[in-house]
Amino acid sequence: MAVLVTMTGLTGCAPFACPAIGWSNTLTVQLVGDTSAVDQVQLCTDAGCAPAADVDPSGPLGWITVESNDGDSWTFSVGMTSMEQVTVRTLAADGTVLSDTEATPEWVRVGGSAQCGGPSEATVAVQA
Repeated sequence: MAVLVTMTGLTGCAPFACPAIGWSNTLTVQLVGDTSAVDQVQLCTDAGCAPAADVDPSGPLGWITVESNDGDSWTFSVGMTSMEQVTVRTLAADGTVLSDTEATPEWVRVGGSAQCGGPSEATVAVQA
């Protein structure tokens, strides 16, 4: 009987193995106000702003890509990161910076598990 109890107790202590998978988190930027002058939206961190022509794809910002935009809403794939704070930069067609707005995304996991993580989504609203 003692052997059965010991074996049963040990099964609950076995390490949990997560599958070797990756995911991509999504950050949606909702522009509020007149967006007619906005040609591009970038996400900026201490490392710089992306997407941009001069960003090294293998560097710290290379994982930021625009998934879609409809003028008022820009959706970015940000790799497996969930940035605590980001600056949203809006640019005119000639590259003029229209605005820089700090935002704090509230990430919500939309897949995976608490033990292994999984894809998350967040939306921030900024004045255009």
